[in-house]
Amino acid sequence: MTTQRRKLAAAFVLSALMIAAPMTATAGGLGNLLMGAAGLYGVKLIAGPLNTFINKIMLANHVATTDSTKVVPIVSVGSGTYVGAAQVSGPAAAVGQTQAVGSLEVNWNNGTWQGDALIPINNINPLKGFKRVYGVGVDAVINARV
Repeated sequence: MTTQRRKLAAAFVLSALMIAAPMTATAGGLGNLLMGAAGLYGVKLIAGPLNTFINKIMLANHVATTDSTKVVPIVSVGSGTYVGAAQVSGPAAAVGQTQAVGSLEVNWNNGTWQGDALIPINNINPLKGFKRVYGVGVDAVINARV
C-alpha cells in the first residue's frame, strides 16, 4: 500500500472514530476512549506538516526559533476529553525524548483564577508513568474543534 493510500485510509478511520465517539458516549467511557485515541492518532498523522506550518508562521512574524521543533499531542489531566497538539522546542536530544505535553488545569480562589500548566513529558500514557523532559519549552498550542 502506498504512503498516500495509508494516509487516506488513516484519515477515513480517524473521521469514523470521531463521528462514532459522541454517539457511544452514553455507553460509558467508551466514547471518551475512542475520541482520545482518534485525537492522539490524528495529531501523530499530521504532526510533521503542522510543525512545518507553525515554523513558517513563526518565521514570517520574525519570532522563529533556532532550536529543534516537533509537534506532539497534549494529554489533559482532569475532566473532559480534549483533542490538541503542542509544538515543543529545544535541544534535538531533549525534543526527541518528548512524546507529549501534559496539561494540568488548576483553579484557585473559588474559581476566580484558572491556569494550565504545560509540561513536556517523555510518555504519551501518563498512567504508565512519565517524567518531565527538561530543556524543552512549548512554543504553540493547537486545538481542533470536534
